[in-house]
Amino acid sequence: MPDRNRSHNGAPRDATEVRILETAGHVFSETGFQAAKVRDICARAGVNLAAVNYHFGDKLGLYNEVLRYAACAAGDAATFNPVLPGRTPEAKLRAFVLGLLQHMYGEDRPAWPVRLMTHELAQPTPAFDYVVDQIMRPRHNAIRALVGGVIGRPPDDRQTRLCAQSITGQIILYAHGREVLKRLWPDFQFTPETLQELASHIASFSYAALKSFARRNAAAKRKQKQTAR
Repeated sequence: MPDRNRSHNGAPRDATEVRILETAGHVFSETGFQAAKVRDICARAGVNLAAVNYHFGDKLGLYNEVLRYAACAAGDAATFNPVLPGRTPEAKLRAFVLGLLQHMYGEDRPAWPVRLMTHELAQPTPAFDYVVDQIMRPRHNAIRALVGGVIGRPPDDRQTRLCAQSITGQIILYAHGREVLKRLWPDFQFTPETLQELASHIASFSYAALKSFARRNAAAKRKQKQTAR
């Protein structure tokens, strides 16, 4: 998993590299990959083009590193635990939801990584596979395993996937629907207390639905056994 303090080859980042990454993150998040200009990034970072070429090779190389950097700057990608903490499935679900919310909106998280990811989802670049494999897939696999265990279906089952995506969709709403929420619910604020409230609500709401699926699936299995006799 990515480490914010090290580049893709494992070498520690120096001050110039970090300054370029931070500046590029803001520029890419404002304009998207296609519209961003390396010369503008260099001017804002106070470095010359040679520094970008030395550290990253080209614009796409820089963007790839910005995505890696953002994964760590915006949260705990390097320490994500796929087992999920908590003694019960509902507690694990709440931990998953809270972790993603804090990943996006924790007090110490910069805002640009979320904006950057919004651009990447809307207009995927050649770096998109990295985003999916290194950032999204571990969490997707974890929630599918948890959901499957609750409803009594395998992680790859269609019903499991639909339920997992419904849970994730509730979380993503608060990231990519933020401007809509500002207009529909002007008083809503992202605070540590609000994140806790959201996590509890989404987890309770979703777990109740999962238990309903579990009861339905169990009844269907009992009916199949009775029919087979």
